[in-house]
Amino acid sequence: MLKCVCSFLAAALLASPLPLHGADSLIVEDGRPLAEIVIGEKPARMAKLAAKELQSYVAKMSGATLPVVTERTPGKAAIFVGMSRHTHALGLATDTLKHGAFRMASGEGWLALLGADKDFVPIEPWGRKRDKNEAARVNAEWDKITSDTFWNAASELYQRYHAELDIWEMDDAGTFNAVNEFLRGLGCRWFAPGEIGEVVPKVTTIPLPQVDRTVTPDFGFRRFSYYTQHTGIGDRALWDLRLGLNFGAEIAGFPQICHGLKFVIMRDEMKKAHPEMYLLQEGKRSTRSEGIPNLLSPLLFEKQVKHVRAMFDHFREPMHNIDLVDGYSGLTSDDPAWMAQLTPERGWSGTMSDHVWGYLNRVALELNRSHPDRLVSALAYGAYTQPPLKIKKMSPNLALIDVRHRQEFWDEAKWQERRQWRAEWLKKLPSGTYISWDFCTNARPEQVGRPVIYTQQISRDLRELKGISLGELVEVYAHPTETEKSFGYNDLAIEHLNLYLTARLYWDVNQDVNAMLADYFTNYYGPAADAMRAFVTHAEANWMHMNTDAVKIGESFDLLARAKAAADPATLPGRRIQQIMDTMKPLAALRLQLSRKHETDLSYRVLETSNTGAKPLGSKPLDGHVDKLWWGDVRIAPLIKLRPEDPQPKCGGSFQIQRDGSTLHIGIVCLEPDMKGLQTSTTQNDDPKLLKGDHVTLLIETSSRSYYEISINPAGAVYDIDHAPGGRGLVWTSGAKIAVHRGSDRWSIEMRLPIVGDDAFVLDPNTGIDGSRPKELFPWYFNLGRSRVRDGKVERTAFSPTGKSDLHVPEKLAKLWGR
Repeated sequence: MLKCVCSFLAAALLASPLPLHGADSLIVEDGRPLAEIVIGEKPARMAKLAAKELQSYVAKMSGATLPVVTERTPGKAAIFVGMSRHTHALGLATDTLKHGAFRMASGEGWLALLGADKDFVPIEPWGRKRDKNEAARVNAEWDKITSDTFWNAASELYQRYHAELDIWEMDDAGTFNAVNEFLRGLGCRWFAPGEIGEVVPKVTTIPLPQVDRTVTPDFGFRRFSYYTQHTGIGDRALWDLRLGLNFGAEIAGFPQICHGLKFVIMRDEMKKAHPEMYLLQEGKRSTRSEGIPNLLSPLLFEKQVKHVRAMFDHFREPMHNIDLVDGYSGLTSDDPAWMAQLTPERGWSGTMSDHVWGYLNRVALELNRSHPDRLVSALAYGAYTQPPLKIKKMSPNLALIDVRHRQEFWDEAKWQERRQWRAEWLKKLPSGTYISWDFCTNARPEQVGRPVIYTQQISRDLRELKGISLGELVEVYAHPTETEKSFGYNDLAIEHLNLYLTARLYWDVNQDVNAMLADYFTNYYGPAADAMRAFVTHAEANWMHMNTDAVKIGESFDLLARAKAAADPATLPGRRIQQIMDTMKPLAALRLQLSRKHETDLSYRVLETSNTGAKPLGSKPLDGHVDKLWWGDVRIAPLIKLRPEDPQPKCGGSFQIQRDGSTLHIGIVCLEPDMKGLQTSTTQNDDPKLLKGDHVTLLIETSSRSYYEISINPAGAVYDIDHAPGGRGLVWTSGAKIAVHRGSDRWSIEMRLPIVGDDAFVLDPNTGIDGSRPKELFPWYFNLGRSRVRDGKVERTAFSPTGKSDLHVPEKLAKLWGR
């Protein structure tokens, strides 16, 4: 067993074999503790946590509990965790260590695991909790300091403190990193958060190693931001630490490093006092939500400069973000001067580059005059991703945050394009200060399911960024829906591998990623290692095709099934594989849907009601009246003739579809000059006679079922049926709320269709549409048609022409999707 532990240490700590100090230089022998953990009398927060970490994992491995003391016991081996008078006496220093770097040293009977041990100290005023009154208090104190009405960026600082660990994310974690490097040498691994993600070997004897190393990361700024949480919480906070991440406040400051302009304009007091600072849109100043800035406003420029100077002077920030509010890309304005600054000829990613960077560079230059020792940052993002053409050199204090999507770099053209843009940016940045921002968005509802793994892109990209980038923020989507939770979804069941490799490569980009993967497969999946290697290799080569290729999905499921068969489901490897299977469950329905034949490229994107510019449909009385006040004028789709040879319809029709939470709102307008001649053949629900008169029919295919029919006539009668194999026919009801309005020259329908979710058919086969909401990767398919009966003849129109006299042609169903 002693030899086994030594081999672990040699592999993880040093390139050459790791000598022991002597026969009595043991930490644990036959399950008995022979050493003690020695900390300072007033240890830093991270040093205390590191001592607990070491004590806990030595006990998990060997059953031996090492005591934690401040005074060394004579004749007993000591592990010094963090700086203390003992380490000073040994001549060990950590003064030059930065960004979580650490020192590991040893001597006769001792081992030292050391970092800089700098505790973060928040500066008043800062928010202690999520509370309106607390925010008001903090902002009032900030007003006294600034003599203005800015939002205090420290109002949410409480998010960065973990009471259960008694640490701030901004604390230096060098000592903790040293402890975990030592534990990795003993064979411990933290591939994913929580107990299910860790690997802890069982040993009886642990030697005291001989080591003298100072370890510094290749990237100083190393941050994961869990979207909707914005911080690791619980197991994820510890996982981040064990991966060796660094919040990087000493580099980029403590507030968020994006959309910093919102702190200038978001308060109601500012909006009321200075409306000219907000963009003019549709005759009004855009003060909704955080507000949309008017970059042509001289007062906005003055206010932002004032705000950043206050952040520098009061909070002593080394860098502050001056970037625009989120969602600025793609905006338009009533102001001709504002519109004239746009350059659409450069394509989407350059449309706003000169406009946005012209403003941000002016702000940076002004701040450089007063604070030449500080930096300001801004995102290359959305419509201002490309560098501006009208600025030869950016301000010397401007740091660029380049927003990319690394998983897309499997496409060589995209990889080369982003490299070219980066090269152009670096020519314009006198500061040379560059930070990358990456996204892990595969857990978003519209993407969940695919095994998106891109280890080779991670390795290649980070190797190229070394020496260029100060570091990176990775935004991780981590917000499962209730539906996703119901089928065992874990947002990091697959994504953990990408994140684990990224974090470990931040320390040394020259590591052999294939060797790291071999270690991962062996330790994480045990008897299923070879099968999981085959699954991951296939996923990395084919995930990008799994939104359109049913065969690739099937191959992936087959490989995963082989892995599942190789591991006992009750063991950790078996449970880990099951997590992946649960997370990939939506792909089974997509595979079925892709196997169906679709012969039209027509599609309809569903907007959320909040994005239409109209009043919220959820609060509208359901009266069948499809009016602009509530429905807006976006995404109005016409109904056209079914066949090319059919005559032009005498009466037009159109529809709109919007989503509000778990409800689809469908508004249908049927123009009708002969309202008295409407043919209403029944007033009873589920009466087949309804189909003999005037009516509208909606056909819906979800990823799991094909297809449903909902027909409605001018009397408000409904005929709904489940046509899918094994369906309940007319026994089924959609559960939709429907109202019909009759006007002077039209009749219209409002339908509120509940999105019941996956497994609706299993829970209640008689009610509701089976399937989660329509998304980009997992769309629904549909057609909407009108039948107008006059003088014994039927005039049929539809959104998707079927080429036949009938609407019921599943191959012609159009794509219905949203976000």
